[in-house]
Amino acid sequence: MIKVGDEIHQAKAGDSVFGPGKVPHSFAKVGKGEGRLLMFFQPAGKMEEFFKKLSEGVAKNMSEAEQDKIREEHGFKRVVPPIKNFKKW
Repeated sequence: MIKVGDEIHQAKAGDSVFGPGKVPHSFAKVGKGEGRLLMFFQPAGKMEEFFKKLSEGVAKNMSEAEQDKIREEHGFKRVVPPIKNFKKW
């Protein structure tokens, strides 16, 4: 499930969803089995550096405030809560 602005998309294998810059978005895996998400950033800005830090475990034991600081250092911020309450499709 991918939410872009106020629109919710139930993406399935092979689908793509465009999330323009500066439009709030979030996603959640809602089905059984393995899920995969491929994201592209154009222009990439500091996103590569952000994901490298994540892969090194930098944000693993951080508070939400510390996580938000790292996001802002890399050019983006949390503006909506994660998708938690959703209808199963």
